[in-house]
Amino acid sequence: MPKKPTQFAFLIAIRQTDQTDLVYAILAWTVEEAIEVAAAQAPKGSALRHVGSLSAHTVKRIQLKSGEARII
Repeated sequence: MPKKPTQFAFLIAIRQTDQTDLVYAILAWTVEEAIEVAAAQAPKGSALRHVGSLSAHTVKRIQLKSGEARII
């Protein structure tokens, strides 16, 4: 029986105007897809970057859904 394709929970940081970062957890197939989801949440001209990932256990515990951006 083939394995189900796996999505990953990427942590994407968005630089704010006051030089602080908001970090979003996003369940996506690729980093690029996660950055696109985060860009919809960010003000124009914000710097976005991939800063890490979450474990499968954490994703299940916080009930993160595919394509959802949640502030961590």
